[in-house]
Amino acid sequence: MPEPGFRTRPETKYGVPRLFGRTYVRSRLFAAGVAALLALAGCTGKDAAASELPPVQIVEQPAASAGGACILWDYAFIQQKIGVRFTVAAADQIDDTSSCVVQTEDGDYPNLALSVVESTTADATLFLDTVMPDKATKLKGLGKAGYRLVSKAGGDHGPIIEIGWLSEAAQLQTLKFTFPKTAKPDAVNPMSAKLFNLAKAMDTT
Repeated sequence: MPEPGFRTRPETKYGVPRLFGRTYVRSRLFAAGVAALLALAGCTGKDAAASELPPVQIVEQPAASAGGACILWDYAFIQQKIGVRFTVAAADQIDDTSSCVVQTEDGDYPNLALSVVESTTADATLFLDTVMPDKATKLKGLGKAGYRLVSKAGGDHGPIIEIGWLSEAAQLQTLKFTFPKTAKPDAVNPMSAKLFNLAKAMDTT
């Protein structure tokens, strides 16, 4: 049972609400004008109408637009740290725990999840005794205390790397990267190192 002053992180699912990604935009005014001209000319051919429409523009919304813990991220920052380009984000907030999940438009995996508990009175010892999973290993050089846990592939996804730490700002933060089913085993160690660097970069937030 957790000690007083420590609040257990509630479980969240990847399918959290408010999905923000790419928005398809078309000029309504231009399309309306084309339609009016075609009507006056007596043209009803679908091919003619389609040829006059402007090209669809793809506008990418920033990850921070999703709110929640996503305000700590942008896609370029993540790509710089771990080498994966994400394009959609979803956020959730439960009590004092905020979360964010980013993924690509191609499918559910890979994805990267962040969970942040705003504040805690737990110290490093309590964190390691209460929060760190049984099969995890301790990490040095990350916040006041940290751990890493690698889980095997299962279901429709590949291996999972989880890094959790008690930040210098007295927050509980967790990063979790889930590989696609097709990921090779030798991809885990390099990604673990990259995820650790991402966590260190976030430790001051």
